[in-house]
Amino acid sequence: MDKPTADRVARHLVMASSLLEDDPQEALAHARAARARAARIAVVRETAGIVAYSAGEWQEAISELRAARRMSGSDALLPLIADSERGLGQPRRAVEIADSDEARDLSAEAALEMAMVKAGALIDLKDPESAVRALSDQDLRPGRTGTQAARLFFAYASALEAAGRRADAVTWFQNAAAADIDDQTDAEFRLMDLLESTPSVDTSTSGHSEPSSASVALGDAYDVLLLDLDGTLYTGSTALPGAIEAVAQTHGTALFVTNNASRSPEQVRDHLLSLGFDAKSEQVVTSAQAGADLVAETVETGSKVLVVGADALRDEIRARGLTVVDSADDEPAAVVQGHSPETGWAQLSEGALAVRRGAAWVATNVDSTLPTERGLMVGNGSMVAAIASATGQEPTVAGKPAAPIMRGALSRTDGKRPLMVGDRLDTDIEGAHTVGIDSLLVLGGVTSGPELLAAEPRQRPTYIASGLDALKEPAAESAIGPRPEWSIEINGQHVAVAARSTGTEASLAAALAHAVWTADVGSFDLRIAAQDDVAAETLTALGLTPLR
Repeated sequence: MDKPTADRVARHLVMASSLLEDDPQEALAHARAARARAARIAVVRETAGIVAYSAGEWQEAISELRAARRMSGSDALLPLIADSERGLGQPRRAVEIADSDEARDLSAEAALEMAMVKAGALIDLKDPESAVRALSDQDLRPGRTGTQAARLFFAYASALEAAGRRADAVTWFQNAAAADIDDQTDAEFRLMDLLESTPSVDTSTSGHSEPSSASVALGDAYDVLLLDLDGTLYTGSTALPGAIEAVAQTHGTALFVTNNASRSPEQVRDHLLSLGFDAKSEQVVTSAQAGADLVAETVETGSKVLVVGADALRDEIRARGLTVVDSADDEPAAVVQGHSPETGWAQLSEGALAVRRGAAWVATNVDSTLPTERGLMVGNGSMVAAIASATGQEPTVAGKPAAPIMRGALSRTDGKRPLMVGDRLDTDIEGAHTVGIDSLLVLGGVTSGPELLAAEPRQRPTYIASGLDALKEPAAESAIGPRPEWSIEINGQHVAVAARSTGTEASLAAALAHAVWTADVGSFDLRIAAQDDVAAETLTALGLTPLR
């Protein structure tokens, strides 16, 4: 090819690429012009095929992409060829391409594209359950972000919706919307449509039928429940209403995850059993375990470790082949600090001395308060703050919201769909975000309405409920999103709330959080006005003082 022709072809290819998103037909004209001058060059045919695909010229796309594949010897274009077959109304042919020998050797990225194409074709063929299965082996870790994750989550949600699994679809459209930081899908609109619609009920058939997706309980929509203890399952020696029954009736694996390092797994199990919960010690995950694991990874076996905490933490340190000491004069390699009602000035001072002398410092958790029947008492975080103030240093944290305890819990199960359940935004919910899983915030005395609305993205739950009874209810009823019973209008820092019908505190919290977070006004000094008595009473119950 002579240089003038090569330059002209290059200009057409550049124009085709630059116009592709805004004017695909004009881009196609440039791609065709390049092809007319350089039909024997693989990149030209590939560009022509991709542009034709984007313009909806399916047959042309297939011809060009097949030619490019023959020239280059690469199978990376197979997903586009298969999807073009779908565009021509040939979904069965698309499935055949996806199942071909050539498709088995695709790169990871191309294989994902092919899986999404196959799922779409199976939906076209009225086989949505197979579409769900076609995507179930992909990287469906909630919490991932980016266009690739958003498109996968969106495709999975679409397959679930087509399969009639509405509650699951809501969850995955939420995941897609959260992942879609580049705004490449319409997940938010699909989510709103689902939440605002009422599932139809077919009463024309008789006999037994499977429950509709709208009736799938939240607890059954996940195969692992990571359950916080204090303030979520119980307060002190009292189980919270509905907690025992809700946990007993879920079908997934239950793990009890606590930031309290003062009790051993056996003591936690015994306490749960005394309250009426069914529990085994191997289901208990404590911050003492996570802290001891972290220390063991930091220092050599046999090293001296100064423990500022309870016997349960000491036992975990010893179980990992480390030597427990009580004085900074013993020159410990590390300090580990966990909650103990017996911790006082002397113990804190020994810890501060050791940290100042260079010992590694691990905190089992940094909860500033500890829920009890009498109210919120001093938590380990408040005592950690004392050593931090005295040393000018900060510890490595093992408990929620840090990754060690969350990953340790997840490592105990083969489940693929875990749900974190807790009452604190800064530990339970943020911990879920740390490892990319969904979360349920249980409203109670710890998290107030203003704190919820002002929550940063990493502390925003997937679901909100007044109690664990929500685990027995349809997942969609607890999901963050609009609610038909509430009208919410936002104008700057002014929020107007009106009741269309009687609603619960949790439903208003879910609707209000969605409205405030979507409008991105959570950091404002919000002025919330109640348009009626029902709205005023419910806002007050959430700790939000309404204007009238």
